[in-house]
Amino acid sequence: MLKPKGCLTDVVSLPSDKSRQPQTVLMLDRLTHIPVAGDMIHIAGQTLLIAHVDKQQTRHCLTGWNLIGRGSIAVLVNEPMEKLSAFARQSKNVWITWTPQDELPWHFKTNDLPTFSRLNEGWNADPNDAGLRLEQIGSTLLASMRPNFFMHSQYKEVSEIIVSFADCSMYRVTGVNDEGWYKGQCRFSGLAPSWGEFYEISGNTRDDMNPTLWTSIEGKGTRHFHFYLKDEALEVKARDWLMIQKSNRG
Repeated sequence: MLKPKGCLTDVVSLPSDKSRQPQTVLMLDRLTHIPVAGDMIHIAGQTLLIAHVDKQQTRHCLTGWNLIGRGSIAVLVNEPMEKLSAFARQSKNVWITWTPQDELPWHFKTNDLPTFSRLNEGWNADPNDAGLRLEQIGSTLLASMRPNFFMHSQYKEVSEIIVSFADCSMYRVTGVNDEGWYKGQCRFSGLAPSWGEFYEISGNTRDDMNPTLWTSIEGKGTRHFHFYLKDEALEVKARDWLMIQKSNRG
């Protein structure tokens, strides 16, 4: 079984707590899972109890920044810095693992994992646009949204982007938003490279793990497209896709 992992970016010593226990903070980034107090972390050949987790940086909105995994956090262990000093000196970008006390999500227990190909290179949806607009024209599904011109200035004169799915056989809009994704409520939480992007997913997409019903239309396409938006996620089975720009000038 795979273990959750994170990239250790820094090790910081704190004063002893009220009970005179030593305190050392491990800064972790690029997480594949969110640890909690009581989990056992494996570092420098030791297995240490996690005493506290600061999750202030785990939630990440659709800013367009590159975020791999599930964010950055601080993990506190009651061990002296000296015990980890040799490891701390070479701690930059070292991967470490931990053993959760609770059951892990499904993708830690199988080798049959889907793969994700990001499709929205150089463009994205507006992170403040809560109004996904869908239209069916025969076997074509049109998904309309405002562009994120804050991160992609070339879209300042574009009022709307339309993602057209050709030969679409089915689609659904699930209620998983960014907060739910970071809390592990999406079946791809910690598995998809990051929230807020448009992917094609290949392999076993475990569609049965979300209860939202599919809407069937006339097409026969089977490629699986997945777009994480502000308040929902759009899933589409279609043959192909195309992004169309609608100018402010008409």
